[in-house]
Amino acid sequence: MLGWLSRDGKILMAVRPIQSFASGFVSVFFAVYLGLLGMPVWQIGIVLTGGLLCSTAYNLVTGFLADRLGRRRMLVLFGFLAMSSGVIYAAYSNLMILIPIAIISTLGYSGGFGPINMIERVILAQCCPDAMRTRMYAIRSTLNSIAVSLGSLFTGMVVILERWLHLTELDSYRAMFGVFAVFNLIAVLLFSRLSEKAEIEMSRSRDMPNLSPETRRNVMRLSFLFSVDAFGGGLITSSLVSYWFFKRFGLGIDIIGLIFSVSSLLSAASFMLAARISERIGLINTMVYSHLPANLMTMSIPFMPNLTASTMLYLGRALLGQMDVPTRESYTMAIVKPEERSRVEGLINLPRSLTLAVSPSLAGFMMQSVGISIPFIIAGGLKAVYDLALYFTFRNLKPPEEQDM
Repeated sequence: MLGWLSRDGKILMAVRPIQSFASGFVSVFFAVYLGLLGMPVWQIGIVLTGGLLCSTAYNLVTGFLADRLGRRRMLVLFGFLAMSSGVIYAAYSNLMILIPIAIISTLGYSGGFGPINMIERVILAQCCPDAMRTRMYAIRSTLNSIAVSLGSLFTGMVVILERWLHLTELDSYRAMFGVFAVFNLIAVLLFSRLSEKAEIEMSRSRDMPNLSPETRRNVMRLSFLFSVDAFGGGLITSSLVSYWFFKRFGLGIDIIGLIFSVSSLLSAASFMLAARISERIGLINTMVYSHLPANLMTMSIPFMPNLTASTMLYLGRALLGQMDVPTRESYTMAIVKPEERSRVEGLINLPRSLTLAVSPSLAGFMMQSVGISIPFIIAGGLKAVYDLALYFTFRNLKPPEEQDM
């Protein structure tokens, strides 16, 4: 199975669902746990924003140092940081200790722009033939999505621990942080098994060559376009969409949870579909042809007359709107040189992370002051502009496997 994927690639494929499952259940109850400890919601928001900004700094530093210090070492380091945060949260309940640990370890997020994800993508780009690269990223995204969904369901263990072991509510949460630490320990052990092939040859030298003029030009364009897309996506995060369903239709959290569960499964299915389609029509075409209709659906959701219509559009958006994830990752790695990939990932993710950190707070302000549905319209419009700009800017820059298309 996956005979076209190298040993290092298979190790990273095994790590991804392990870490995604762990972060999946912690991200669900992290804010609730801090609230139980007495932290007001506005402070919890600041902690989460601080964690994302810290992750942004890690991405930038990692992009420039991973090839110099060693990719395996960086993965083990960040894996150990995640494991340590779980141990500390399992052992202590003093907010003076927990707050800085949450920010430093970016605890409370189910994935995204973290340095571990970034380094994994860079290593995976050299673990398979060019023709299989998009399919590999699609498999990885599928495993990640399914693991996060299962992790969300695993959150129910908090109630089981209370009933079966007669633990207090806070002790049940602490036990779950302990489970989180164990999963990340497994990830650290797997990272340590990566071979020398995970590194780039140039990592043995202190003299890193400058990015080529073509790469610098492409990085600047992609950074700007991906930032626009991320800003639009940040206006309609899961939490804000959940709030919209609650206020617009009066839905209970159980029904909202079911909608998001189906949405996650549709997204998981779309990843493999994206890989198949991209082999026929190309990466850029797949990204735009799927993403643009999804964003038109996003803009239309607030205008639907009832819950059924709004839900159908939201689920349709979920099926199409994530098909650009594996294709975008594959395209970015394909159009740069192997020795440039780590730095390119860091540079592209920096502005993207910053805009993502800002937009949810702006969306909350708009929902409060302008209208509860306005973020859907602005987000869909911005992301549609991103699609068109991406197509007309990069349609003629093809990855190696598409040269004959």
